[in-house]
Amino acid sequence: MAQRVHCALPGWCSVPLLLLLLLQMTAAQRADCPDPCIPLSQCPEMRKLLEKPTLENISALRRATCTYETDPKVCCPSKPTTTPPSTHKTSLLPRNCGQSVYLNGVIERTVVHFDAYRWIAALGYSVIGFPGIEFLCGGSVINERYILTAAHCVHSSALAGKKLEVIRLGEWDLKSDLDCLGNVCIPQAQDNAYEEVIIHPNYNTRVQFSDDIALIRLNKSIDLSTPWIRAVCLPPQGLDVSKFAPDHKSYIAGWGFTENGTTSNVLLHFLLPYVSNENCNISYRGNIVDEQICFGGIKGKDSCGGDSGGPLVMSSTTGPPFLQVGLVSYGPVNCGQKDVPGVYTSVSHYRNWIEMNMRP
Repeated sequence: MAQRVHCALPGWCSVPLLLLLLLQMTAAQRADCPDPCIPLSQCPEMRKLLEKPTLENISALRRATCTYETDPKVCCPSKPTTTPPSTHKTSLLPRNCGQSVYLNGVIERTVVHFDAYRWIAALGYSVIGFPGIEFLCGGSVINERYILTAAHCVHSSALAGKKLEVIRLGEWDLKSDLDCLGNVCIPQAQDNAYEEVIIHPNYNTRVQFSDDIALIRLNKSIDLSTPWIRAVCLPPQGLDVSKFAPDHKSYIAGWGFTENGTTSNVLLHFLLPYVSNENCNISYRGNIVDEQICFGGIKGKDSCGGDSGGPLVMSSTTGPPFLQVGLVSYGPVNCGQKDVPGVYTSVSHYRNWIEMNMRP
C-alpha cells in the first residue's frame, strides 16, 4: 500500500508531491542537526519557504531536512534565515539530477529517444581473440567523476579474458558515429578512461551475486551541463521500494540481448513490474536477500545479457526526477520467462556506502 501524506497544516495536501519526495530523498544526507529537529509544520521560519517554492527556497528546505517519517522534520533555526546553517560534510551527489521528458507509457522493448536516458553508460571491453571493443555491461552517471555499475562487470573473477577499456557516455547507437532521429542529431559519444574501480568488499560472499555493486572513478571530470550527459538521482538510504513501487513506473534500458537472441545497436527500454522478494524467492529457492529487489516475470520483457550494471529507474507520480532504485544483477539464463523475474541490486541499501567511497 502506498504511503499516505498526512495533512499536518492548512494547505499541506496541496504541496506538490515532487517537493515532498525531494525532502524525503534529502533526509538521509543530513548526519547532524545544530538546531532542534522538529516537524516542518511547527517551524514558522521554514514554513515561509514552503509558501514560496522557488528553487532557492526548495534547496534551503532540502538542506534543512533532518528526517522524514510521515511528514518531514527540519532543523528549525532560532533566527530567520533563507539558508539554514549546515556543518555536515557536503554531498558529492548533484542536486540537479534524474531529468528526462521522454519516459512515459512505454510498454514494449522499444527504441528510445536519445535524450531519455542521459545518465546511462556503456562499458566497453577488449576480449581475447576478438578485435575492437565489445560493449558488454552498462552503468550510470552519478556525478562528474563516478559511474555506478555491478560488481560482476568489473570483478576479476567474472571478467575471464575481458578487460574494461572504455566508459562511453552520451551514446545511443553503438555502431554509428553520428546518432540521428529524423532531422535531429547529437554530438559524437564521449569515450572515457578510468583511474580506479571500487568493488563492494562483500560481493558474492553471502548468496549468488550478493552486494553486486561497484563504483568506477573516471580519470577526469565530465561536463554535466551538456544536453546529452546528466546524472541520475540516487534514492535515500533505506528507501522501501516495496512501498514506493506500486504507484511509480519502473524503467530499464540497455543494449543487451533482445527476444530474438541478438544484442541491439540502439538503446532500448521498457516498463517492468515490481515483484516482492517473497514471490521472487519462489523462483530463486530462497536465495534473494534484503539488498536485492526483483522486477519482471512477464514473458518477453526482461533485462538480459549486456544490460548488467545498467540502471533501473523510477519516476515520481508526475515525472522527473528519476531515481535509480536498482541496477541489473542477474536472472534466468533464458531471459524474459513468465513468472521468473530478474534480480537487481537495491541501490537504496548502498546509498551510504556509495557516498563514503566517493571523493572530489
